[in-house]
Amino acid sequence: MANSELLPSGSTSALQGLNNLSMGIQRQTRREVERVQARGIVAKLTEDGRAMLTHTALEHVGALTALEQHLVTIAPLGEARYREIVDSYTLGASAAIRRWQ
Repeated sequence: MANSELLPSGSTSALQGLNNLSMGIQRQTRREVERVQARGIVAKLTEDGRAMLTHTALEHVGALTALEQHLVTIAPLGEARYREIVDSYTLGASAAIRRWQ
């Protein structure tokens, strides 16, 4: 992948201007651009991972809540226990999402 593929529009011309600089400055600038690109890629992957984890947790909480509601109709004496279990899962999933970085 070329350095210019991940640059904001207009930045490509800035890189072309490197030709007027010394080789040392060109190398240093290119390394810095690569570091910025790498940080951007990692930030995007982190957000994608957090979104996927959140999506999964929401699906699971929804399914567990529906099951909790169903079990309350079948065996109402377990309501407090069902709620405790689903709430515990929900808190654990929330903590996992907060830790994701």
